[in-house]
Amino acid sequence: MQTGWSVHGRQGERHVAVFVFSEPVPAGQPLTIHLTFGRHFASSLGRFRFSATDATTTPEARDHSSEVERLLLRDRTLWSEDERQAVFQRFLLTVPQFAKDADRIRSLQKRPETASTLVMRERPADHPRPTHRHHRGEYLQPKEEVHAGLPAVLRGDADAGTRLEFAQWLVSRDNPLTARVVVNRQWATLFGTGIVRTVDDFGFQGEPPTHPELLDWLAVTLRDNDHWSLKELHRRIVSSAMYRQTSVVSARALQTDPQNRLLSYAPRYRLDAEIIRDRLLVSAGVFSEKRGGPPVRPPQPAGVTEVAYGSPKWSASEGEDRYRRSVYTFVKRTAPFAMFSTFDAPSGEACIAQRDRSNSPLQALTLLNDVMLMDLARRTGASLSSAEQDDRSKMIRLFRQVLVRPPTEEEVHSLQEFLTRQRAHYEAEPSTARQLLALEDEQQRDGGNVIDEAAWTATARAVFGLDEALTRE
Repeated sequence: MQTGWSVHGRQGERHVAVFVFSEPVPAGQPLTIHLTFGRHFASSLGRFRFSATDATTTPEARDHSSEVERLLLRDRTLWSEDERQAVFQRFLLTVPQFAKDADRIRSLQKRPETASTLVMRERPADHPRPTHRHHRGEYLQPKEEVHAGLPAVLRGDADAGTRLEFAQWLVSRDNPLTARVVVNRQWATLFGTGIVRTVDDFGFQGEPPTHPELLDWLAVTLRDNDHWSLKELHRRIVSSAMYRQTSVVSARALQTDPQNRLLSYAPRYRLDAEIIRDRLLVSAGVFSEKRGGPPVRPPQPAGVTEVAYGSPKWSASEGEDRYRRSVYTFVKRTAPFAMFSTFDAPSGEACIAQRDRSNSPLQALTLLNDVMLMDLARRTGASLSSAEQDDRSKMIRLFRQVLVRPPTEEEVHSLQEFLTRQRAHYEAEPSTARQLLALEDEQQRDGGNVIDEAAWTATARAVFGLDEALTRE
């Protein structure tokens, strides 16, 4: 007998299948069951069991839990009150008259969908897998057997034969390298350059630290006082006088420390792609603080993902998900998010210790024309246009939102002149204002409001593109 059955669509739930033979199997006759798993590779069975019965009645598959089944086999007079309620609730979910309400209850009881990832389990210690050194790397030429463990020059008195023991050794006092590497990478993130410039190389090929005692102190403090808390490490660094220096370079500092390796002044460097986007989300007043959940898809130019295998469509998220922090952006390895790639974010094909930073015309064009950043400029323009303030107050507000600091009188004057020119342009060509705001012809909007909103949108887009908006000052 051959039959098919699938759990697809209900993975992770309990399933029961009953197969009734056309002819009974004689007692004592061997019975072979052959299982073939196919089609839905992610829907294979986990733990399962077979049961047989010689009952004269036809068995039925019922979707009861094992607990309810166990109770039904017991004398009901022995049930506790909680057990009685469990059976009663199960009964209500199976009554045909309550099917609509029962379906709603089941949907509420379903476990929320969660992302999964590959995991591994340590092999039993008494069943290790033999591992050999292969001659010249040739896997067909195994030589002497080797065993898991640290090289003698590193381990000292430690013994790391399992992955857990190795992980414990990595963060132990016997290995000072881990804390130093962590500290150096966090320092490079905050200052643009690590205490050891070669962030990915602490060996003989790397550069020596410029401040070795500082590196040692931060590493020991991270391990012993902060208990590996990066939040505490960040608080210690950003609250220091060194981090709070001005980025204005004096003539003396430029002469004695031209590369700023002695940290004579605060470094200036372009922010990473994700931080630029998050910063503009905050500036536009739409940043979502929602945490957790599935990845989201911010707007990006059409055709980016279509070049990937399968030509997947990129449908921009709506509502709050559209403005979630960049760490939640969906990652397609063969078609990375366009704005991130433009600002030197890695594709995800390999882990890197430090990113490159480029300065290209494409970055400026992206800030002016990318659909995601245009969306943020429109949201900012709409907010400023509807505000009950004069133009000067709105200009100062825009400047503070994006650049934090208040503008100088010269900067306010320049932006007001720019705003005046934009208003004149859109009054002369109202169709371009509707085009900038992505308004359809059938959308009814007051003409004056459209022109003013378009002018403020253009102004916000100009401030978004300022070098100071993208730079750690």
